[in-house]
Amino acid sequence: MSYDSLKGLVPEDYQHSGEVVAMKVLKAVPLMDKVMDYYLAWSLKLDTYPAIFGNYYKVTEESCPRLYNLYKVALKRLDMDKEYPLFVTLAFEYNACAFGGSEPFLVINSSFLKDCTDDELLFILGHEIGHIKSGHTTYFNIARNLNKILSGIHHVTAVLSIGIEYAMEEWFRNAEYTSDRAGVIASGGNMQACYSAVMKLLGQSERIADMDFSVEKVLKQAKDFEMDSVGVIGKVLYIGATMENCHPWSILRLKHIYDWYNSGEFDKLVGKFK
Repeated sequence: MSYDSLKGLVPEDYQHSGEVVAMKVLKAVPLMDKVMDYYLAWSLKLDTYPAIFGNYYKVTEESCPRLYNLYKVALKRLDMDKEYPLFVTLAFEYNACAFGGSEPFLVINSSFLKDCTDDELLFILGHEIGHIKSGHTTYFNIARNLNKILSGIHHVTAVLSIGIEYAMEEWFRNAEYTSDRAGVIASGGNMQACYSAVMKLLGQSERIADMDFSVEKVLKQAKDFEMDSVGVIGKVLYIGATMENCHPWSILRLKHIYDWYNSGEFDKLVGKFK
């Protein structure tokens, strides 16, 4: 089902149900509004903006036409009416991110640009644009610096600090599932490219001989890890293992993408705008 743009697309059209639940919990956490105000008023403009604009390379039609043109395609498919600054940084880890609160921008590591196909890059760019479209960037700024923020606020007990941190990270992980769906939309529904982009995080590479990667094998591994099959102790251990993770495990990300697409929700969504 081909399309140039899903005109009128809003985040609620593709939002993961877990993000809705986690956000309600997050907004109910005491002092969260004060935490946001404190951080955005002092740290963002004094620290993050100068570091990015002074140390990363800005992508334009002249400086990096391949990535810039893909960026334009992803923006259009997600019905974004504004072009946000996009930067590349030299890094060997596969990663990309969106920053900036009410003035967002995107950063993509050079490793992705070097090793990904155009279709894979559309998924990656769409994922980060999805964070901006869904308004995630304000909360991301807090999540990335939560300990520093909490240490600057008086009368925050250790128990409350842990509660805020867990609520934040739980929302953060579910927000990733939402933005993966935005990546699927930006890719034009090219699922093989979406899957292979995620599998790069698991080590997939043409340069590694005798390594057999497939969606089926990843899904089987995800099934072997079904949380419903573990006991209470296992679930407690899972919470402890993921408490400080701002991203869900890659195996689970691929499964969530696969389940959403194969549920028919993607086709239903695209059909809504035809």
